[in-house]
Amino acid sequence: MNKHSISLKIGILFLIAFAIITILFKLMYDYEFLSVQEKLKGHYHKIARYVMLHHTGVDTKERFLENLKLHSIQITNHEKEILTKNEKIDSLSCGMLYFDLYEHAGYRYLITPEQTGSLVLKDLNTKPIDIYYMWWMYGAFVIVFFTLFMSIIISIRPIKHLQTQIRRFGEGEMDVSFSSSAKDEIAEVSNEFNRAICKIKEMMNSRAIFLRNVTHELKTPITKGQLSLEFLEPSRTKEILSNVFVRMNLLIREFLQIENVTACDCHISTKNYHIIDILDNAVDLLFLDLGSVEHNIHDKTIEADFDLMSIVFKNLIDNGLKYSSDANVFVRLQDNELSFCNKGNAMDHELAYYIQPFTKSDMNMENSFGLGLYIVYYILEKHNFSFSYKYKDGINSFIIHL
Repeated sequence: MNKHSISLKIGILFLIAFAIITILFKLMYDYEFLSVQEKLKGHYHKIARYVMLHHTGVDTKERFLENLKLHSIQITNHEKEILTKNEKIDSLSCGMLYFDLYEHAGYRYLITPEQTGSLVLKDLNTKPIDIYYMWWMYGAFVIVFFTLFMSIIISIRPIKHLQTQIRRFGEGEMDVSFSSSAKDEIAEVSNEFNRAICKIKEMMNSRAIFLRNVTHELKTPITKGQLSLEFLEPSRTKEILSNVFVRMNLLIREFLQIENVTACDCHISTKNYHIIDILDNAVDLLFLDLGSVEHNIHDKTIEADFDLMSIVFKNLIDNGLKYSSDANVFVRLQDNELSFCNKGNAMDHELAYYIQPFTKSDMNMENSFGLGLYIVYYILEKHNFSFSYKYKDGINSFIIHL
């Protein structure tokens, strides 16, 4: 069990409280028992006093018997030997003499000292020392205590379910429900989560519809333009326009892929690919030759989504070319670090600044929307790859930790 879990802490708290209350009940029981014993000794001390008054001649025999009868005490001929076989329950002192108290067959007996005749006095109104109500109270407390404990444990159990549902939602699973019919605070939190998720779903659906409409509106003129090119004679102008339309189609396709990844509504499909093949595809997306990008990659493979990782490589190469002082990019593989390097000035801010959307360097602002590193970061995060930046000896290095 997690040592930081709420259930464990509540369990320890209740265990300590239960131990303390049990000790307190035991102390209360002992105190009550002693209190009843003291009252009992006071009662029999009074009987012993009557015996001593009679023994010293202060009271007559008639007065003595009358006092005994008043307290339901009877002089019995019960054999003393039978009583003394039992263990005496107490001994009390009166007039420098000791009177022994016994119990037998449900009655208490007071045996007087030999100096007073060793009388056996039977208490006809013997009542047991009944303080068992303390244990009934303790039993009731235990039942209430553990009922409260189980109620709290049951109440916080939905937190685990809520955690699971949140994790599923965070991993991109949209068909999750947080609704709860309970009335406690945890249920209120769950229901608030559920309302928030419903609003997020509505916004995502609206965005998807908007995206489909925008891409449709973009593809229509591109398609018409491509069809119109077929009626033109082959020329340099036709070739340039054809490349433009191809480039625009690729950008729309890329935009849709990025939207899916950053919106967390798809699961990437990963396989083992050679890094050089991904790099070749990335270079093609930039309409460059593979030989124009220096690298030391040969047969190293990684598990990745081919199209999305191509976009990562393309953005990092494009970013390096834009901000390079010599218009060159070098891709270096060392151990499990894939670095995209270029000569130039260091970045003005930390990497965390640039992986936010629509943030960019002050240089070449007209050629960038500030989405390059933002897209790179989110695709790498989907692949569980980390991303870092290092500047050393005039070289900018954007590093993918494979």
